[in-house]
Amino acid sequence: MKDPGTAGSSRWKAAAAALADSRRLDLYGRIITAAGQGEPLSGRDLDRAGTKSLDVLMKAGLVRDGQDGLHPVPEVFSRLLAADRAPRDESPLRHLGPSSSGSLPSKRADRLEVLHYLAGEVFSRYGALGAGAQGPETADAGPGSAAGPPGRARLTEAEVTGRLAAFTTDPAMFRRAMVDEGILRRSPDGSRYWLTRPRPADGIEFAG
Repeated sequence: MKDPGTAGSSRWKAAAAALADSRRLDLYGRIITAAGQGEPLSGRDLDRAGTKSLDVLMKAGLVRDGQDGLHPVPEVFSRLLAADRAPRDESPLRHLGPSSSGSLPSKRADRLEVLHYLAGEVFSRYGALGAGAQGPETADAGPGSAAGPPGRARLTEAEVTGRLAAFTTDPAMFRRAMVDEGILRRSPDGSRYWLTRPRPADGIEFAG
């Protein structure tokens, strides 16, 4: 069930509270039985206490007053269950759930989705260049230089691995996979990493 205070939990509480009183529970049972026998009860035939109980049941969505009398609303329970159901996780991190053991997905499209997402998190979300960033004196270094291309965030191997450790128990494997897939580039001496392929926009399919 959802945490206290959510819409789903409040509706559950209203239904449970309506049936927690023995008088209302008895009336609810009578309404179900009478409607099932084809002879629905009439709210006009209830005494004052019964009318008050009926009002609570109706406010909770458990009973409706039809043209021929009172009827239970069984679909209220399916609606409550639907409202309380946790939304499906559509983020790339769904592939790294408890059942995955923290390993890369076997399907390449899923694997690329995860790697692109984590690379973006490591280099974009954290923002700062980190200790591996080149200084102004190396800004014009060529493509073969260990400094990497100018204008891009560069991180040391330890920084990349450390940030990936927030998502997986085997960050080194994920780092190597990002290099193998061309998502990250590594300097010839292995001291710096930078992002070479931005993750696709939302809704864009990953090549399998």
